[in-house]
Amino acid sequence: MFEKVLFPTDFSQREEILLDCIASIPGVRDVILLHVVKETRYPMGVQIVDTLAKETAENILTVAQDYLKTLNPDIRVTLDTTISPDIAEGILTTAEKRDVDLIVIGAHGKSVKIGVLLGSVPSTVLCRISKTNVLIMRHKIIETLTGKTYEKFCPMLFSRILCPTDFSRFSEHATALVSTMKGVGEVILLHVVPDDGTGSEIKESAQTAEARIGAVRDSLTAQDIRSRAIVTTGNPAGEIVRTAEEQDVSVIWLSSYGKGCLYDFLLGSTVQDVAMKSTRPVIVIRSWE
Repeated sequence: MFEKVLFPTDFSQREEILLDCIASIPGVRDVILLHVVKETRYPMGVQIVDTLAKETAENILTVAQDYLKTLNPDIRVTLDTTISPDIAEGILTTAEKRDVDLIVIGAHGKSVKIGVLLGSVPSTVLCRISKTNVLIMRHKIIETLTGKTYEKFCPMLFSRILCPTDFSRFSEHATALVSTMKGVGEVILLHVVPDDGTGSEIKESAQTAEARIGAVRDSLTAQDIRSRAIVTTGNPAGEIVRTAEEQDVSVIWLSSYGKGCLYDFLLGSTVQDVAMKSTRPVIVIRSWE
């Protein structure tokens, strides 16, 4: 599914390490290395500084290209530099133009914030209207990409997937895509019953959820995908993050409406909450009506 990957980089040391992980994503065939030069407005339209920055970026990207080829010679690596007043918009525009399957982006532990006024590039990429799936890798993980950590979060990224579902068509779309992935070891389905009702209402909702999530599990099992189902009660984002740690998953696989943070915020902002709080990689599957 993720055959063509876009990796926007600012040439930080953490993102150099992330190249190792990208090269090991199961099924990847094409990697586009992108650097967006933030456009600066100069008097009388002079743009010499931007041009020099772009040329410098191209030279550094070439080094990264050569390194990526040594990691996986079967991957086709292309380079792209662009100048844009908005870095996140430059990333998303390139993703659409190049028709990529996945944007891989690193995020500092405190950089993904919920709200309309989002300052960081990762959170803005996540929240802008887009049709492109996004993989957010925590820098806390990236910094320890050796040994067992590397094995879990790189070549075995899909070894244990936590797939939350609210039984909407968006969640159904995301769950269906799991079966198309290479390297899937186990899928843990999770439904969180909000604890905002009476005791009897919560109990009834949980019983209904048990039956519905069991049917989804059986469908995956019929496709020879090892699956389990969990129903919990509480705050959806908090329970997703907690379960991810408790079950020691390799990635959280979430569906998004694809219409930006404001739209999701009005419906609960679970995606943004999970992306902010999780220490695990998070893949946001864009779903469209």
